[in-house]
Amino acid sequence: MASQPELLKPITAQIVNEHATLGPLDLSQYFQADMPLTFRAELDSGAALPKGLICTSEGIITGIPAVDTTGDYQVIVTAMNDLGTEQTQFSLSIKPSLASQESAKLRDNKSKIWEALSQGISPIDLEEILALPLTAVEIYYLVQQFATLTIWDAYNLDVPNEKQLLTLEGSSPHFNVYDRGCCLVASPKDLFSHERTLEDALKTARAMIREAYKRGWTIELVGFDKMMRAAWVEAQLLGNKLGKPLEILHYNPRQADVRTYNSQVEARRMAAPGLQND
Repeated sequence: MASQPELLKPITAQIVNEHATLGPLDLSQYFQADMPLTFRAELDSGAALPKGLICTSEGIITGIPAVDTTGDYQVIVTAMNDLGTEQTQFSLSIKPSLASQESAKLRDNKSKIWEALSQGISPIDLEEILALPLTAVEIYYLVQQFATLTIWDAYNLDVPNEKQLLTLEGSSPHFNVYDRGCCLVASPKDLFSHERTLEDALKTARAMIREAYKRGWTIELVGFDKMMRAAWVEAQLLGNKLGKPLEILHYNPRQADVRTYNSQVEARRMAAPGLQND
């Protein structure tokens, strides 16, 4: 015999950060009925769910909370079929974006350290700073600061030679580029320089690709992801301009790579609308 919806168990409290994905939370797991159910979810004030979140009629709550949705909410869930309805509620807590918190903390810590070093003193709260746990943002910052890139001549099976310093047009003065016969290697000139930026790494990657192209190599890329992206994009642009692609083995471009390439193509087209392949 068909029955109206019945609550099986309380819905667990949900916690999510802005810019992070909630769930999906499947409401059907919390109700039972002999007939198919449809669902609705809204705040206890009667307002819709916070911006960025949705509830489907099948009972799936998901989405990415938008900026300025931080707060604690009570969500009213209604399960319905032709025989009746059942309601329950659960708490939803949206926390500030982890990325914004970590970035702000990182910027503050960096500022304190560089200010102290410029004055030749130790930061007063250096021990406190060093005691803080490393965050994902800080780890990525360190990877970026110590970024390296190796471009291998894929079909050259020789052992790398002694390194020979290269001077490449367009390369950043904050990076050393070495020729090791079967590969080109870039590494920061001064690991702890606060003057070196991400753009220095990208400029160097582009210059290295131009050198590999001149040498007619088939290449493999190993290193910091953004340097590899810059290298891949530069290789595509060179192939467009000169009519001969640079073969890159074992590199699967991601969506961000393709977006960067398309934006570069569009920028060049706007700068020189009469050119078809540059």
